[in-house]
Amino acid sequence: MGGAEQVRAPGGQVRLRLPGGVTGGAAFSDCGRYRQALTRDWTPPGAAPRAVLFVGMNPSVASAEYSDPTCHRELLFARDWGFTRYLKGNVLDWRATSPRDIPADADLACSPHNIPALVDMAREAEIAVMAYGRLHPRFRPVVDAVVAAVAGTGKPLKCLGLNQDGSAKH
Repeated sequence: MGGAEQVRAPGGQVRLRLPGGVTGGAAFSDCGRYRQALTRDWTPPGAAPRAVLFVGMNPSVASAEYSDPTCHRELLFARDWGFTRYLKGNVLDWRATSPRDIPADADLACSPHNIPALVDMAREAEIAVMAYGRLHPRFRPVVDAVVAAVAGTGKPLKCLGLNQDGSAKH
């Protein structure tokens, strides 16, 4: 699962083919502008899946068929930690390859379907790893709502470290 074949998406973004034996899934809005969920599964036949949820900043080019470098790295963490199912959601579900392309309006950057999707994935996961990085302060209410909703499932919240502003490292 280490190295992955790279493909360039329009605009030059890197897309990585899924490793052998990994099945991918994704949930997009009807318009394709938002992605609420990304899944990767490599659970052996007959075994019970062990899932981990990663909550990032916003989705990029990853889809059911391809990962981006961040999702690929997180999948490797999940595998190394003994999980067999990777779930990915984001504080904001607006798809953009650069944070500067996220709309300034929080109601546009985070669809009404996002937090319910995060809660569903958190309920399936054993733990949630917060990895959303530094978001503009205008998104603080969304961050707070996401953290509260995921914590409300009773699943442990972890992170890879904290930035100086207290946000979960990306």
